[in-house]
Amino acid sequence: MTTNNNGEKYWKLAKIVNTMLLCSHIYLIIMFFMFQVRLMVFVNIVSILVYLINYFWIKRNLHVFFGNAYIEILLHMILAYLCVGWNSGFQIYTFALILTVYYCDYLGQKIKKPSLHPRTVSILAGVLYLAFYFISSRIKPFYDITKWHAGKIFFVINATFVLVYIIFFMENYRKIVTGTEKQLEEAARRDELTQMENRRSMQERFDRLPELAGTDAEVGIAILDIDDFKKVNDTYGHGAGDMILHEVAQRILAAETEEIHTCRWGGEEFLILAVGKMAYPSLVNALQKILGEVRTDRHDYHETDIMVTISAGAAKRKTGEKIEHTISRADDCLYQAKENGKDRMEVS
Repeated sequence: MTTNNNGEKYWKLAKIVNTMLLCSHIYLIIMFFMFQVRLMVFVNIVSILVYLINYFWIKRNLHVFFGNAYIEILLHMILAYLCVGWNSGFQIYTFALILTVYYCDYLGQKIKKPSLHPRTVSILAGVLYLAFYFISSRIKPFYDITKWHAGKIFFVINATFVLVYIIFFMENYRKIVTGTEKQLEEAARRDELTQMENRRSMQERFDRLPELAGTDAEVGIAILDIDDFKKVNDTYGHGAGDMILHEVAQRILAAETEEIHTCRWGGEEFLILAVGKMAYPSLVNALQKILGEVRTDRHDYHETDIMVTISAGAAKRKTGEKIEHTISRADDCLYQAKENGKDRMEVS
């Protein structure tokens, strides 16, 4: 059984479901007692015991929990149908069974444990529903509850229970799908190693520059590159290189403000976009701070201190200039910084 946050989420959901089913049987036992359906009073006492025991299984084995719930719903539905007939609406719990088995299969995939194929069980539930329909005119219920008009009361209660059950599951499934989509979208926008925005995400910011910058805002671009990064990989291995990339990225990320946005541009290169009324001076100040901090950082790799420097080039966008041209000028400044001895920045 998984012990991560997702596991906690599934356990919490299972507890809510178990409590819903327990409460529904407490209500049903009262109704069956009122209408003198003695067999179903006993059956519901057993059902309540099943759901009380199920609290024990929730964190130990979700498959046992859902299996118990599935079997209980199935047997309760069959016995209730035989006792009070088609008009009481107990056959509509087949729809709840189908939903339960599909959700159980979903959880089984999440916790890496196989489960009964949901299509097979769903077909059997559908066949059972049809069987109830065809035999309803041939088999009389064990108990006559027509004198209390109890059939309509039971039908309304059962339809309400099943509807609430379906809405609850669909709402939770919608949240799961929405949350997964957000996680995938965030993963697509983030570089896995550095946790910075990636090039694609920054490109989306460039596309929104007219909206972000307005009419009187400055736009600055800086490109940073770790000096002699290949030598780090060749000397200490790619594990050391990954560590250096991550720790340098954290220094750059720390410079982010409402005006300054950073990303991993590719390889050992990073890009900073500054947008605002005083964006370019802010960008230059941020670069000076980043270079100074990286210059003095000691990166501990297997009890070996590794020190690196970075070079940077910065450019302020000219009026009417395409952002691609500003990036190109910043890249030219970076090249000039490398030519002038590295561990420095050049601006345009």
